Amino acid sequence: GAVLSVACRDSCQAWCQIINVSESRSPFLISMNGTVNETNWSISMAAESKYHLYIGLALAIGSSIFIGSSFILKKKGLLKLADRGVTRAGQGGYSYLKEWLWWAGLLS
Repeated sequence: GAVLSVACRDSCQAWCQIINVSESRSPFLISMNGTVNETNWSISMAAESKYHLYIGLALAIGSSIFIGSSFILKKKGLLKLADRGVTRAGQGGYSYLKEWLWWAGLLS
């Protein structure tokens, strides 16, 4: 393998050793043998990275929808109680615990 010297911004220097590039499944493989002042790295670009991007994007959008709908349901439950004129939670009231819409928002 080849050994490369890499200069960092904060005046430190790292040594990279490239091993078995032709046998790697990914186009890039960087490996460093670590000592006390160095860290071990392994950077690879997998063919599945596009698949993981779509999974991450779907999870982010799905969680935003669930968090938003949960907030809306809880808020609607509290507004429904405010229309009835019951004591608010900030003033020591616990009537929101009897409201099914608030519980639906909490559990979603």
